Amino acid sequence: MKTTLFNLCLAFLMLLTSCHKEMESVAFENVTESVTLQSVVGDEAFISFTSLGTWNVTTDAAWLSLSPLSGEAGECQVKVTAVFENNSNQVREAKVKLTSGDEVCEISVLQEIGDYVLPEKKEYLIGVEGGVFSIQFETNVDEEKLKVYTSSEPGSWLRQETSSRSASSETHEVLLHAASNKGGMSRSAYLLFVKEEDGSQKELATVKISQQGGQVLESVDFSEDGKIDTLQQHVKGEGIPIVLMGDGFVDQEFSDGTYRRVMEKAMENLFTEEPVKSLREYFDVFMINAVSENNDFGVGYKTAFSCKLAGKNSSAISGDDASVQVYVGKVVKEDKRENCLAVVILNTHAYAGTTYFGYQDKNSQFIEFAIAYCPIIENLESDYFRQVLVHEAIGHGLGKLEDEYVYSDKGSISTLEVQRIRVMQANGWAQNVDFTASEDSVMWASFLTDSRYQNEHLGVYEGACTYPEGAYRPSEDSMMNSNTCAFNAPSRMSLYEKVMKIGMAVEQVSYEDFVAFDKAHLPNTLPAVRYARTASSGHPFARPVWVGTRWSR
Repeated sequence: MKTTLFNLCLAFLMLLTSCHKEMESVAFENVTESVTLQSVVGDEAFISFTSLGTWNVTTDAAWLSLSPLSGEAGECQVKVTAVFENNSNQVREAKVKLTSGDEVCEISVLQEIGDYVLPEKKEYLIGVEGGVFSIQFETNVDEEKLKVYTSSEPGSWLRQETSSRSASSETHEVLLHAASNKGGMSRSAYLLFVKEEDGSQKELATVKISQQGGQVLESVDFSEDGKIDTLQQHVKGEGIPIVLMGDGFVDQEFSDGTYRRVMEKAMENLFTEEPVKSLREYFDVFMINAVSENNDFGVGYKTAFSCKLAGKNSSAISGDDASVQVYVGKVVKEDKRENCLAVVILNTHAYAGTTYFGYQDKNSQFIEFAIAYCPIIENLESDYFRQVLVHEAIGHGLGKLEDEYVYSDKGSISTLEVQRIRVMQANGWAQNVDFTASEDSVMWASFLTDSRYQNEHLGVYEGACTYPEGAYRPSEDSMMNSNTCAFNAPSRMSLYEKVMKIGMAVEQVSYEDFVAFDKAHLPNTLPAVRYARTASSGHPFARPVWVGTRWSR
């Protein structure tokens, strides 16, 4: 009896398995199992299949671009394009998912190994005294083609020793000499590994060299930490909270008034561009003291929010978001924290800035809370400081706008990036970019046929989200591009809607309501019709960081 029951169960399971396999093959037939790409930007391959219904395709790989992303029933092809080289020592694999209804089919995409340099560490810390030290690395690049450079000027504090590179079967070594730094603040330089061939250069790896300084200050009195002051109270609506705080400020900068002056200047800078300039009365602005142990952001020093500047060619800033949220919680009541903008001013003159948003509430719903990190670029009165603060805190932080500038070497936007931005747009964010060149269906189509905006020369310009291909922006230049002129009309509308929805609890803002407001409060300097980015017109910034995690309570 037991044997008979076992055989019946086994037969039933086999039947289930057979049914499942048949179901898997219902939606797709003749599917390419895998494709392989070379480690070359732009290398292409095709996934072929027959679909019995409508379908879409997705991937979680940032180094792939897929086209098209959806289609109808029939014999189909999806083009797979490499967006980046594979600079690792392993073949990498991505999964592409074909979906039709509830059925999913996975295809493997492999990318071959390209040129690589793998340093033993990405960052080295050198003491104040300096001296000679070595950096080891692995590479598959021929020795005569691999060059190693330092980013510091000739004769400066960091240099390569003569005949510094030696080679064994697998590991190479670079010897460096760092000068003493007893009389200064911490400093950084970079070791660049570059392949040179046929007159072209390709950077394969970077190592950061940081040296401590002998003149870094240290706080002894933390009694001012956590004290709160209201810089501005709303007189219209329900009040949109902005919380200002600083990082890298030591005790004496509180007693001599430096900290307060910086916070007050930051507040004034935030309200210098339309439409927020004319909507200032809807905002509450607070400052909270944050006393840091040191006034230096180098390795080995401590600041209140642990901010770090990426340096080199990057303007990225990272910080301790959880600590920032703790300080916000000391200022803003719980029912308003989800709509709060936190602004962290770094006590350094570096040209940098980064904004973090995409936080979620306890129900995994996206909230408006954002953190904008920005240094006192050049000096407190510098227009660079003002422009970057507006770009980061107002553009990204409040408006959730996307960047409109490009990096020429990035090529086409990846499918994964498009998917991420589409999620933002479904939440009412990133309304200033799109992925279609059609003037009839682009997100700002209403402006293109409105004669009242004819003088702003709005259109569909290719290049946005830092990618020169596959992403589009509304104007040649704007605050979200060069940082040096006004927000374009679609961006102004996003900001106006945000203030009305949060500050006035308005569920829907009509196009004509915005136009009526906008025409009465036009910016002094509209975006340029044509422009060329120069050293004096600002520099592109790091992308805003999509957090995708829950607010820390």
